[in-house]
Amino acid sequence: MDNEATQAELLGELGERVVEIFRVLQPEVLVDRPGLIAVTRSESEIMRFLMAEPGATVTHMARVFGQHKSNTSTRVAALVEKGLVRKSTSEGDGREVRIHPTELAVKNFASYREIWAERLADAVVGREAELADAVALLRALAENLARERNAEHLIPDPS
Repeated sequence: MDNEATQAELLGELGERVVEIFRVLQPEVLVDRPGLIAVTRSESEIMRFLMAEPGATVTHMARVFGQHKSNTSTRVAALVEKGLVRKSTSEGDGREVRIHPTELAVKNFASYREIWAERLADAVVGREAELADAVALLRALAENLARERNAEHLIPDPS
């Protein structure tokens, strides 16, 4: 019997491992740290989304997260209060509000990336040569999944 895993088995395990890593890294954004702004899990989801897709609408984000627009609006309002996002109106339609990360949010996110790097450093010892390939693969997966999500589940955001 062949002991090599099938592609489906490998992809299933990859998903499992990504979730395990997420469970380790996610709590880092929930902890108050000097000079950093802690966010809730829901807020961090919105922030990660806005870092990839600045200028999204609340409606678009609500569809992405499978939430009611009012729930997403509440989270966005909390992020505005924390100084991490700002709202702007579209030039063509003053009723359409777009959400953008602030400079503070970009700095906050960069600081969390540093914390995540410190957290992961010991786990990669001896495998540093594989790191760039791993990041490239995960980046491609994330981009492809985001594209699929937008195509399958959402009305494309015109941003």
